[in-house]
Amino acid sequence: MIPDGHGTAGGDEPAGTGGDVRASARGHAQQAVVGRGVQHNYFYGASGSARPGVVLSTLIPPPSILVGAQDRPASLAAGLRAGIAPGRAALALLHGPGGAGKSATARALAAELAPEFTDARLEVDLAGFTPGSAPRPAGEVLTELLRLAGFDGADIPGGTAGKSQLWRAWAADKKVLLLLDNARDAGQIEPLLPSSSFHGRCAVIVTSRNRLNGLDTTLDVPVELLEPEAAVELLVRVAGRGSDDASSGALAELARLCGYLPLALRPVGALLADLDAGTLVRVMRSANRPLEQLAEADQEAAAAFTVSYEALSADLQRTLRTCVWHPGPDFDAGSIGALAGIPAELATVQLVRLLQRSMLTALPHHRYVFHDLFLSYAREQLAALDHEDAMRMSRRGLYRHLARVVATVHTLLSAAAEPTAGTGPFDNPEHARRWLEAASGELVGAAAGALSDGWELGGDFAVRTARLLYVRGRYERAGVLYEQVRAAAAEAGDERARGRASTALGDLARSTGRHDEADALFGTALETLGGVADTAGEADALRGLGESARARGDLDAASAHFTAALARARQADDDAGQGYALTGLAHIARRRGELDTAGSRFTEAAEFQRRADDGVGLAYAVRGLGHVRRAQRDLEAAERCFRDAMALHQRAGNRFGQAYALTALGGVAGGAGRFEEAAAHLDDALALHRAANDRTGQARALAELADLARVRGDEAAARRHGTTAASLLGRGEDA
Repeated sequence: MIPDGHGTAGGDEPAGTGGDVRASARGHAQQAVVGRGVQHNYFYGASGSARPGVVLSTLIPPPSILVGAQDRPASLAAGLRAGIAPGRAALALLHGPGGAGKSATARALAAELAPEFTDARLEVDLAGFTPGSAPRPAGEVLTELLRLAGFDGADIPGGTAGKSQLWRAWAADKKVLLLLDNARDAGQIEPLLPSSSFHGRCAVIVTSRNRLNGLDTTLDVPVELLEPEAAVELLVRVAGRGSDDASSGALAELARLCGYLPLALRPVGALLADLDAGTLVRVMRSANRPLEQLAEADQEAAAAFTVSYEALSADLQRTLRTCVWHPGPDFDAGSIGALAGIPAELATVQLVRLLQRSMLTALPHHRYVFHDLFLSYAREQLAALDHEDAMRMSRRGLYRHLARVVATVHTLLSAAAEPTAGTGPFDNPEHARRWLEAASGELVGAAAGALSDGWELGGDFAVRTARLLYVRGRYERAGVLYEQVRAAAAEAGDERARGRASTALGDLARSTGRHDEADALFGTALETLGGVADTAGEADALRGLGESARARGDLDAASAHFTAALARARQADDDAGQGYALTGLAHIARRRGELDTAGSRFTEAAEFQRRADDGVGLAYAVRGLGHVRRAQRDLEAAERCFRDAMALHQRAGNRFGQAYALTALGGVAGGAGRFEEAAAHLDDALALHRAANDRTGQARALAELADLARVRGDEAAARRHGTTAASLLGRGEDA
C-alpha cells in the first residue's frame, strides 16, 4: 500500500552490500536513515491524494453522558494548545485509579481538539492494564500507526527505533492528534511521541493508572473520584430519570456504595431505570461487598484491582498487603512502617510509589487511604497470601507504635506544665494537635483492633485515645471506644476496667445533657468499682454524680457527692481526683455566695492538678477561680485566670473549655469598658457553643452580650439577646 498521494521509486539491491538496501521517495524534503542500509526520503506537500477530503481518524467518541466539571475538556484543550511548539508535541497525561473516568475524559478532550488536527486523529489502546493481556510493546503499536498512516509492510522497518524515526518523520509537518489509552509505563509512550516541524502541529493525550514520571508533560491531570453530587447526577442521567426529595437520600447512599467511581456508577445507574433506589441500596448493603450481587459490575471492579495489583513489583505488592492489614480507615508512613517492621522513611517511599500507581489516595498531612470499593476486593483476594497469625503479630507492632505516639500527644496537650519543644515525633503542641485531628479515625480503628486482638495493653491504649477525643469534643468517637472498652472488660472479667469505662460513658452522657442516663452509669460504676476496692475509681464515679446533681441544681446532693469523692481520692492518694472533687465543692460554694471559701478551694484544687500534671483539671480550677475574682471585683486577677485557662484549653484542643473561657473574657472586657474586645470574645464564644450544640453555653454568651448591649445603650439588641438566652437557658453546669 502506498501512502496517500505519493509516488514510489525503488531499485534492485546492489551487489556486494551484504544487506537489505531499499530507497523510497515521497513528496519532498526530509530524510531518515533507518537501521542498516535502509534510506527513506519523505517529500511533503506533493500534489494529489488517493483519499481527497478524508481525515484519518480512529478516535472513539466520548460517552454521551459526562458529569463533573462541564468545562474541563475546554480548559484542558486550551492548556494543551498552549504547549504545542515547533519540534515538540504537546502532551497531556491523565492519571488516576481504574474506573475513575480517564478514558472518558481523554475522549472528551480529543473531541474538543479534533477539528484542529486535520491530517490524523488516532486512538490506540496500549493494554497496559487490560485483564488477560500483556501491555503492548511500542514496536507493535508503531506498526499499527504506520499502517494507518499508509505504509505497507515492505516500507516499515523491523526495529522499534527505526519505526519510531519513520513515524516521527511522517508526522513532522502534519496536524496529528494521538490518544494513547491505558498505558502501563513511560517506556510504552516515548517511542510513539511524534515531533513537529515548523509547519506541523502535534498533540498527544495519554491515560494511565500510573503517573509516568519520566514523561515531559505539558499537562499533568489527576482524574479523581467524582464528587458526591456529580456521582448522583451520573446515576440519575444513566437511569434516564429525575431525582426527587424522596429518593435523594437513597441515591446519595448508592453513590457512596459505588465508591463514586464511574466504573460502578454506570451499571448501577442502568439498573435504576427499572428499580427503585431503596431496593438497590438494600441489596448492596446486604452483601459482603457492595457489588457482589451485581455480577458484571462486580467482575469489572475486581478485574480493575487485580490487574493493577499484578502490575506491581514484589516489594510494592508486600507493602500494599501491609496496608490491607491496617485496621483503617487511613494511615501514615509511621504506621505502615510499624506494621511491616521497616523504617518509616522506607515506608514513605513505598507509599508514594503506590500513590503514583493509583493504588492509594493521598489525604492531607501525609496520610493515605484505600479506595473504599477496592479495599473489599483487596481483602478478599489477598487474604490467602498472608497467615492470620503473622498479620496479628504485625498489628501488635502497630498498636505499640500508636500507643507510644498517643502517650506523647497526651503529654504535649494535656499536661499542666508547658511542654518542651521537640517532644517525640512532634515539634510542638500544634504539630501534635494536627496529627491527632488527622489520625483520629485511625486511632479509633486501631484501638478497636487492639481490643479485638486481645493485646494486653489494648484497654489502656483505647482509654487514653478516647480521653483525648472526649476533651476535643469528639463525643461520638469517644463513646464508641468507651463502649468497646467496657464490652472487652466484661468479656475478660476485668471489673475495674468495666467500672471506669462506665464512669467515662457517664461523663459523655452528662456532657450531652442526658442526665438521667449519666446518673445510672455513674451509679453502676460506683457499685462495680466498690466491689473491687478501686478507691480512686469510686472517687471519680462520685465526682460524676456530683457534677450531674450540680447540673440539675441540687446543690445539697452535689455537695455530698463531692465530699465523698474527696474522701475517697485522699484515701487513694489521688492528686487529680482530689483536684476535681475540690473544684466541684468550690463551684457549690460560689453558687451559694461563699466567695472566700470558693476561692481557697479553687486555689487548692489548682495545686493538686499541677502536682498531678493534669492540664485539663488545672484549666477548670483556674477558670473557676477567675469567676470568683470577677465576683470580688478584681477584674485584673480574673482576666489573668481566664487567660491562663484559655491557654490550657487551646493547647488541649478543648473547644468546650475555650468557649466558656471566651465568654468569661468577654464579660471581664466589657466590665473594664473595652466594648469592642468584649463583643469579639463573646461572638467567638457563641460560635463555639453553637458548633457544640451547647444550649447552656449559648445562653450564657447571649446573656453577656445582652449586658454589653445594655451598657452601650442598645436596648433593642439587649432585649433580643436576652429573649434568645431565656429561650435557651436551662439548668446547667457553672462555667
